[in-house]
Amino acid sequence: MMRGIHTKHAFAIAVAIACALGSSASAHEPDAEEIALGSLVDAELAFAAKSVADGVRVAFLDNFATDGVALSPAPVRIREAWREPPQSADPHAQRLEWKPAQAGVARSHDFGFTTGPYVLSATARPGDKRYGVFFSVWQRDRAGHWQVVLDAGTTNATPVDFAALGQAPRPAHLVQRADAPVSALRARLLAGEANAFGEGPWLSPNAYARLLRTDVRMHRNGSPPLVSRSAVAQALAASLRRVRFEPEGAHVARSGDMAVTYGRYRADDRDDVENDGYYAHLWLRERDGAWRIAYDIALPARR
Repeated sequence: MMRGIHTKHAFAIAVAIACALGSSASAHEPDAEEIALGSLVDAELAFAAKSVADGVRVAFLDNFATDGVALSPAPVRIREAWREPPQSADPHAQRLEWKPAQAGVARSHDFGFTTGPYVLSATARPGDKRYGVFFSVWQRDRAGHWQVVLDAGTTNATPVDFAALGQAPRPAHLVQRADAPVSALRARLLAGEANAFGEGPWLSPNAYARLLRTDVRMHRNGSPPLVSRSAVAQALAASLRRVRFEPEGAHVARSGDMAVTYGRYRADDRDDVENDGYYAHLWLRERDGAWRIAYDIALPARR
Protein backbone atom coordinates (compact mmCIF):
# COMPACT_ATOMS: atom_id res chain seq x y z
CA MET A 1 0.00 0.00 0.00
CA MET A 2 2.62 2.43 0.89
CA ARG A 3 6.21 3.68 0.44
CA GLY A 4 14.18 7.47 3.03
CA ILE A 5 16.11 10.18 2.89
CA HIS A 6 16.72 12.82 5.52
CA THR A 7 14.72 16.05 5.35
CA LYS A 8 17.74 18.36 5.33
CA HIS A 9 18.05 17.65 1.61
CA ALA A 10 14.39 18.39 0.89
CA PHE A 11 14.85 21.72 -0.84
CA ALA A 12 17.61 20.44 -3.09
CA ILE A 13 15.39 17.50 -4.03
CA ALA A 14 12.46 19.85 -4.65
CA VAL A 15 14.60 21.92 -7.01
CA ALA A 16 15.58 18.77 -8.89
CA ILE A 17 11.92 17.76 -9.13
CA ALA A 18 10.97 21.26 -10.29
CA CYS A 19 13.59 21.06 -13.02
CA ALA A 20 12.30 17.64 -14.04
CA LEU A 21 8.82 19.12 -14.25
CA GLY A 22 10.10 21.81 -16.57
CA SER A 23 10.27 24.74 -14.15
CA SER A 24 12.61 27.59 -15.07
CA ALA A 25 12.99 28.72 -11.45
CA SER A 26 16.48 28.60 -9.98
CA ALA A 27 17.58 27.36 -6.58
CA HIS A 28 18.72 30.90 -5.67
CA GLU A 29 15.53 32.73 -6.60
CA PRO A 30 12.68 30.32 -5.98
CA ASP A 31 9.21 31.35 -7.09
CA ALA A 32 6.00 30.63 -5.18
CA GLU A 33 5.43 27.31 -6.95
CA GLU A 34 8.93 26.09 -6.17
CA ILE A 35 8.58 27.12 -2.52
CA ALA A 36 5.28 25.24 -2.25
CA LEU A 37 6.80 22.24 -4.01
CA GLY A 38 9.76 22.33 -1.62
CA SER A 39 7.48 22.34 1.41
CA LEU A 40 5.52 19.39 0.01
CA VAL A 41 8.67 17.37 -0.66
CA ASP A 42 9.90 18.30 2.83
CA ALA A 43 6.66 16.90 4.30
CA GLU A 44 7.03 13.66 2.32
CA LEU A 45 10.65 13.20 3.38
CA ALA A 46 9.78 13.83 7.02
CA PHE A 47 6.99 11.27 6.71
CA ALA A 48 9.43 8.70 5.28
CA ALA A 49 12.04 9.40 7.97
CA LYS A 50 9.44 8.97 10.72
CA SER A 51 8.40 5.62 9.27
CA VAL A 52 11.96 4.31 9.66
CA ALA A 53 12.50 5.88 13.09
CA ASP A 54 9.14 5.24 14.76
CA GLY A 55 7.40 2.61 12.63
CA VAL A 56 4.70 2.69 9.99
CA ARG A 57 1.71 3.11 12.29
CA VAL A 58 3.06 6.17 14.13
CA ALA A 59 4.21 7.79 10.88
CA PHE A 60 0.86 7.32 9.15
CA LEU A 61 -1.19 8.53 12.11
CA ASP A 62 1.01 11.65 12.33
CA ASN A 63 0.77 12.51 8.65
CA PHE A 64 -2.76 11.60 7.55
CA ALA A 65 -5.62 14.06 7.58
CA THR A 66 -8.61 13.23 9.77
CA ASP A 67 -10.50 11.99 6.73
CA GLY A 68 -7.40 10.71 4.91
CA VAL A 69 -7.75 7.29 3.28
CA ALA A 70 -5.36 4.61 2.10
CA LEU A 71 -6.36 2.10 -0.56
CA SER A 72 -5.67 -1.31 0.94
CA PRO A 73 -7.21 -2.17 -1.53
CA ALA A 74 -10.55 -0.81 -0.25
CA PRO A 75 -10.44 2.75 1.15
CA VAL A 76 -9.44 2.76 4.83
CA ARG A 77 -9.63 5.84 7.03
CA ILE A 78 -6.25 5.54 8.71
CA ARG A 79 -7.02 7.61 11.81
CA GLU A 80 -10.10 5.51 12.52
CA ALA A 81 -8.77 2.08 11.60
CA TRP A 82 -5.42 2.49 13.35
CA ARG A 83 -6.64 4.40 16.40
CA GLU A 84 -6.14 1.46 18.76
CA PRO A 85 -2.61 -0.03 18.72
CA PRO A 86 -2.43 -3.76 17.96
CA GLN A 87 -1.63 -5.95 20.94
CA SER A 88 1.99 -7.11 21.30
CA ALA A 89 2.93 -5.80 17.86
CA ASP A 90 6.52 -4.76 17.23
CA PRO A 91 6.41 -1.36 15.45
CA HIS A 92 9.73 -2.19 13.81
CA ALA A 93 8.88 -5.71 12.65
CA GLN A 94 8.56 -4.29 9.15
CA ARG A 95 10.67 -1.55 7.62
CA LEU A 96 8.98 0.65 5.04
CA GLU A 97 11.24 3.03 3.14
CA TRP A 98 10.37 5.39 0.30
CA LYS A 99 11.36 8.63 -1.36
CA PRO A 100 9.59 11.04 -3.69
CA ALA A 101 10.81 10.93 -7.28
CA GLN A 102 8.17 13.25 -8.76
CA ALA A 103 5.75 15.76 -7.31
CA GLY A 104 3.39 18.54 -8.33
CA VAL A 105 1.33 21.29 -6.74
CA ALA A 106 -1.85 23.11 -7.66
CA ARG A 107 -1.66 26.81 -8.52
CA SER A 108 -3.27 27.64 -5.18
CA HIS A 109 -0.31 25.84 -3.49
CA ASP A 110 -2.65 24.10 -1.05
CA PHE A 111 -2.88 20.76 -2.84
CA GLY A 112 -0.38 18.42 -4.44
CA PHE A 113 0.84 14.91 -5.15
CA THR A 114 4.01 12.88 -4.65
CA THR A 115 5.05 9.58 -6.16
CA GLY A 116 8.11 7.38 -6.20
CA PRO A 117 9.53 3.97 -5.27
CA TYR A 118 9.14 2.17 -1.97
CA VAL A 119 10.78 -0.89 -0.39
CA LEU A 120 9.13 -3.05 2.26
CA SER A 121 11.24 -5.54 4.23
CA ALA A 122 10.96 -7.61 7.41
CA THR A 123 13.46 -6.69 10.13
CA ALA A 124 14.08 -10.37 10.81
CA ARG A 125 14.73 -11.00 7.09
CA PRO A 126 16.32 -7.82 5.68
CA GLY A 127 17.20 -9.55 2.42
CA ASP A 128 13.55 -10.36 1.72
CA LYS A 129 12.35 -7.18 0.04
CA ARG A 130 9.17 -6.18 -1.75
CA TYR A 131 9.15 -3.27 -4.18
CA GLY A 132 6.51 -0.94 -5.45
CA VAL A 133 5.37 2.55 -6.35
CA PHE A 134 3.47 4.84 -3.99
CA PHE A 135 1.15 7.66 -4.95
CA SER A 136 0.04 10.19 -2.33
CA VAL A 137 -2.22 13.22 -2.51
CA TRP A 138 -1.66 15.99 0.04
CA GLN A 139 -3.69 18.97 1.17
CA ARG A 140 -2.82 21.78 3.58
CA ASP A 141 -4.88 22.06 6.75
CA ARG A 142 -6.08 25.37 8.16
CA ALA A 143 -2.70 25.91 9.84
CA GLY A 144 -0.90 25.41 6.53
CA HIS A 145 0.51 21.97 7.34
CA TRP A 146 0.57 19.32 4.62
CA GLN A 147 -1.47 16.20 5.38
CA VAL A 148 -2.14 13.08 3.32
CA VAL A 149 -5.72 12.80 2.07
CA LEU A 150 -5.15 9.74 -0.11
CA ASP A 151 -2.43 7.09 -0.40
CA ALA A 152 -2.21 4.16 -2.78
CA GLY A 153 0.55 1.83 -3.81
CA THR A 154 1.19 -0.79 -6.47
CA THR A 155 3.63 -3.70 -6.28
CA ASN A 156 6.54 -4.57 -8.57
CA ALA A 157 8.99 -7.45 -8.78
CA THR A 158 11.96 -5.07 -9.09
CA PRO A 159 12.64 -1.38 -8.29
CA VAL A 160 11.14 1.17 -10.70
CA ASP A 161 13.43 3.71 -12.40
CA PHE A 162 11.48 6.97 -12.37
CA ALA A 163 14.11 8.76 -14.46
CA ALA A 164 13.01 6.62 -17.39
CA LEU A 165 9.42 7.86 -17.08
CA GLY A 166 10.18 11.45 -18.12
CA GLN A 167 8.50 14.63 -16.92
CA ALA A 168 5.48 14.29 -14.67
CA PRO A 169 2.12 15.86 -15.62
CA ARG A 170 1.61 19.48 -14.56
CA PRO A 171 -1.51 21.63 -14.18
CA ALA A 172 -2.29 23.66 -17.31
CA HIS A 173 -5.25 25.68 -15.99
CA LEU A 174 -3.86 29.20 -15.58
CA VAL A 175 -6.00 30.62 -12.77
CA GLN A 176 -5.16 30.81 -9.08
CA ARG A 177 -8.79 30.85 -7.99
CA ALA A 178 -11.45 28.34 -8.99
CA ASP A 179 -14.17 29.48 -11.41
CA ALA A 180 -16.78 27.94 -9.08
CA PRO A 181 -16.95 27.10 -5.37
CA VAL A 182 -14.80 24.11 -4.50
CA SER A 183 -17.87 22.28 -3.19
CA ALA A 184 -19.57 22.73 -6.56
CA LEU A 185 -16.50 21.56 -8.46
CA ARG A 186 -16.27 18.52 -6.21
CA ALA A 187 -19.94 17.63 -6.71
CA ARG A 188 -19.64 18.16 -10.46
CA LEU A 189 -16.58 15.94 -10.71
CA LEU A 190 -18.14 13.15 -8.64
CA ALA A 191 -21.36 13.23 -10.66
CA GLY A 192 -19.44 13.32 -13.92
CA GLU A 193 -17.26 10.36 -13.02
CA ALA A 194 -20.26 8.32 -11.82
CA ASN A 195 -21.94 8.90 -15.20
CA ALA A 196 -18.71 8.64 -17.21
CA PHE A 197 -19.16 12.31 -18.21
CA GLY A 198 -22.23 11.52 -20.30
CA GLU A 199 -20.85 8.34 -21.79
CA GLY A 200 -22.08 5.90 -19.22
CA PRO A 201 -22.35 4.60 -16.71
CA TRP A 202 -20.22 2.09 -18.64
CA LEU A 203 -17.12 3.21 -20.50
CA SER A 204 -15.65 1.53 -23.54
CA PRO A 205 -11.83 1.53 -23.82
CA ASN A 206 -12.05 4.34 -26.40
CA ALA A 207 -14.33 6.46 -24.22
CA TYR A 208 -12.06 5.81 -21.24
CA ALA A 209 -9.03 6.93 -23.26
CA ARG A 210 -10.75 10.24 -24.08
CA LEU A 211 -10.73 11.11 -20.37
CA LEU A 212 -6.93 10.80 -20.17
CA ARG A 213 -4.28 13.48 -20.52
CA THR A 214 -1.72 12.95 -23.25
CA ASP A 215 0.96 12.47 -20.54
CA VAL A 216 -1.15 10.24 -18.26
CA ARG A 217 0.47 7.66 -15.95
CA MET A 218 -1.21 4.33 -15.28
CA HIS A 219 -0.16 2.46 -12.10
CA ARG A 220 -0.97 -1.25 -11.91
CA ASN A 221 0.41 -4.18 -9.92
CA GLY A 222 3.18 -6.15 -11.57
CA SER A 223 4.56 -3.56 -13.96
CA PRO A 224 6.18 -0.09 -13.93
CA PRO A 225 3.86 2.86 -14.57
CA LEU A 226 2.72 3.18 -18.17
CA VAL A 227 3.28 6.62 -19.67
CA SER A 228 1.23 8.43 -22.38
CA ARG A 229 -2.35 8.24 -23.54
CA SER A 230 -1.43 6.07 -26.51
CA ALA A 231 0.32 3.44 -24.35
CA VAL A 232 -2.48 3.40 -21.80
CA ALA A 233 -5.17 3.27 -24.49
CA GLN A 234 -3.44 0.29 -26.08
CA ALA A 235 -3.30 -1.51 -22.72
CA LEU A 236 -6.97 -0.77 -22.05
CA ALA A 237 -8.05 -1.99 -25.48
CA ALA A 238 -6.11 -5.23 -25.01
CA SER A 239 -7.53 -6.08 -21.60
CA LEU A 240 -10.89 -4.35 -21.19
CA ARG A 241 -14.33 -4.50 -22.76
CA ARG A 242 -16.03 -2.02 -20.47
CA VAL A 243 -15.64 -0.38 -17.05
CA ARG A 244 -17.64 1.80 -14.69
CA PHE A 245 -16.56 3.90 -11.73
CA GLU A 246 -18.43 4.33 -8.46
CA PRO A 247 -16.77 7.28 -6.71
CA GLU A 248 -16.79 7.38 -2.93
CA GLY A 249 -14.95 10.63 -2.25
CA ALA A 250 -13.02 13.54 -3.73
CA HIS A 251 -10.76 16.45 -2.79
CA VAL A 252 -10.27 19.56 -4.92
CA ALA A 253 -7.64 22.31 -4.81
CA ARG A 254 -8.81 25.87 -4.09
CA SER A 255 -7.60 26.88 -7.56
CA GLY A 256 -9.83 24.28 -9.18
CA ASP A 257 -7.03 22.89 -11.35
CA MET A 258 -6.20 19.67 -9.47
CA ALA A 259 -8.40 17.08 -7.78
CA VAL A 260 -8.47 13.45 -6.72
CA THR A 261 -11.38 11.03 -6.78
CA TYR A 262 -11.44 7.51 -5.42
CA GLY A 263 -13.88 4.63 -5.16
CA ARG A 264 -14.76 1.27 -6.65
CA TYR A 265 -14.53 0.11 -10.23
CA ARG A 266 -16.34 -2.73 -11.94
CA ALA A 267 -15.07 -4.09 -15.23
CA ASP A 268 -15.56 -6.80 -17.83
CA ASP A 269 -12.46 -8.06 -19.59
CA ARG A 270 -12.20 -9.12 -23.23
CA ASP A 271 -13.56 -12.57 -22.30
CA ASP A 272 -16.51 -11.02 -20.43
CA VAL A 273 -15.11 -12.09 -17.09
CA GLU A 274 -16.25 -9.68 -14.37
CA ASN A 275 -13.71 -8.19 -11.99
CA ASP A 276 -13.70 -5.32 -9.56
CA GLY A 277 -11.45 -3.32 -7.30
CA TYR A 278 -10.65 0.17 -6.14
CA TYR A 279 -9.20 3.17 -7.91
CA ALA A 280 -7.80 6.66 -7.47
CA HIS A 281 -7.77 9.28 -10.22
CA LEU A 282 -5.66 12.43 -10.04
CA TRP A 283 -7.36 14.99 -12.28
CA LEU A 284 -5.84 18.12 -13.82
CA ARG A 285 -7.69 20.90 -15.65
CA GLU A 286 -6.70 21.61 -19.23
CA ARG A 287 -6.42 25.15 -20.59
CA ASP A 288 -9.98 24.89 -21.92
CA GLY A 289 -11.23 23.99 -18.43
CA ALA A 290 -11.86 20.30 -19.14
CA TRP A 291 -10.83 17.76 -16.51
CA ARG A 292 -8.45 15.01 -17.63
CA ILE A 293 -6.96 12.07 -15.69
CA ALA A 294 -3.22 12.52 -15.09
CA TYR A 295 -2.69 9.54 -12.78
CA ASP A 296 -4.80 6.39 -12.92
CA ILE A 297 -4.22 3.90 -10.08
CA ALA A 298 -6.25 0.70 -9.71
CA LEU A 299 -6.00 -2.18 -7.22
CA PRO A 300 -7.98 -5.39 -7.75
CA ALA A 301 -10.27 -6.44 -4.92
CA ARG A 302 -8.88 -9.97 -5.08
CA ARG A 303 -5.08 -10.27 -5.07
